[in-house]
Amino acid sequence: MERRFKPFAALFLSMIILFSVGCASFEPALRQDALSRRRLPTATSSQKGIEVSIEEFVTPTKSMQAFEAVVASYGVLPLLIRIENNGSTNYRLARGQVKASLGGEALPVLVARDAATQGAAKGYQGNALGWTLATGPFFFILAPLTLTASSAHTASVNRKIEEQFGTLELPDALIRSNQSVTGFVYFKLPPVTWKLENLTVEVEPIDDSNEEPLSFKFFLPPLDIPVPREMQERPIQNRED
Repeated sequence: MERRFKPFAALFLSMIILFSVGCASFEPALRQDALSRRRLPTATSSQKGIEVSIEEFVTPTKSMQAFEAVVASYGVLPLLIRIENNGSTNYRLARGQVKASLGGEALPVLVARDAATQGAAKGYQGNALGWTLATGPFFFILAPLTLTASSAHTASVNRKIEEQFGTLELPDALIRSNQSVTGFVYFKLPPVTWKLENLTVEVEPIDDSNEEPLSFKFFLPPLDIPVPREMQERPIQNRED
């Protein structure tokens, strides 16, 4: 009986580990090279040959394309900024020159790693426990192995998430004539925010020759933020819980 059990246990363990590895992956459709292509922005404006466009990635379809998560539901507001220089003067732009406010309250900027941790990586937390519980009656025998395998896989996925947020982040750049720069700026939303109203975005590229800024101000339309499934099943108190 013992010899017959060992092959069965080995096969069962292999299936569990393979199942665990296949449970979670991170393969967003939007890549860095796609950002350079012209898109349909939420708002756009031009001054002195500089065109600034803003596109929200709050709606589930867009957010899933870029991050495979509805990151606004976890308190991260991703805004895609595109600056195109059609004039003859060079302009500088840094992430600190892009500001957002909600109802008159300034929103803090999140660096890519923090935005990834808060907005997308949370969706993969708890997978190790879930995969271990899936072993059923073999929980106590296989738990150490499945926890090790699933934890390693989750760590790998989290690295990919951070890389995606970092790759798509708006770089600090000098925008020369006939050049453009595109990328995301991530903002932290107040806790328990499920509707974006009176969202204002300001972008101020600076003339590299005389240090004078251009001021662009956008008023984005109201947007609903989906409530995550796990929060629908209990009273909503705080995203940080």
